[in-house]
Amino acid sequence: MHEKSLYKKNMKKDLYNIEIDIDEDIKRDIEDFYFSKNDLDNIKIPLDLEDLIEEPFEEEKQEKKTYYFNWFIDLLLVSLLLLPIVGIYNPNIFVKFENVYPFFLKTHNFLEKDNLRKILGGESESVDLKNAKPAVVVKESEVKKPKTNAEELKLIHSLANSLIKAEYKWECTEVTPKTIKKVISGIDCLQDREERIYFRSNLEKWKNGDFSNAVEVHNKVWSILEGNVGEAYDLDEESISKIKEKYY
Repeated sequence: MHEKSLYKKNMKKDLYNIEIDIDEDIKRDIEDFYFSKNDLDNIKIPLDLEDLIEEPFEEEKQEKKTYYFNWFIDLLLVSLLLLPIVGIYNPNIFVKFENVYPFFLKTHNFLEKDNLRKILGGESESVDLKNAKPAVVVKESEVKKPKTNAEELKLIHSLANSLIKAEYKWECTEVTPKTIKKVISGIDCLQDREERIYFRSNLEKWKNGDFSNAVEVHNKVWSILEGNVGEAYDLDEESISKIKEKYY
């Protein structure tokens, strides 16, 4: 016990005898970090320093490029798969694309349930043909002057749908003096000369409330658009009477 106490006392005494020279320590630290001019001159900067700096980031850049490229490819593939489906479901989305619109319209009509039943030898569910209703009704305020061949044919067809009876109608446009004026003003957009002559002479009659040629006009444009379901079989006298009462 006495030896332990003596050991502690000697340790304390030794601690007090340690010489502490802070200035000397600082001086030594400075010397350790000191670089002479000669040392600095001997430091050589690599000629490819920029490349060395960029190297750690190159892999990350490459990964980003690969990611965005794969993302673009995936988006392109999805678009290529979905666009035909959308076009078949709603052909009017592609009405401005004259090369593909007829195909989508024809495919859409072909895939209608009643048409497939007929092809397979079954009976159509549309028993009451007089009450067949269009899927889309376009109001006068929504009608714009046609600027292309496809837009003009589409408007003629849609207006004629409002005047006739057919087993199937995809779209009907409201028949008014304004919509008739717009469809006549778009006749010059038709590329075929005979079609321009035919539709101009027949649609001029509509301005005076004479819709007796509506079935013929409908089936003419329907044939041009390569329709295979929805051929007009009679005038819709009830709709025509309402149009005449309101505008003529």
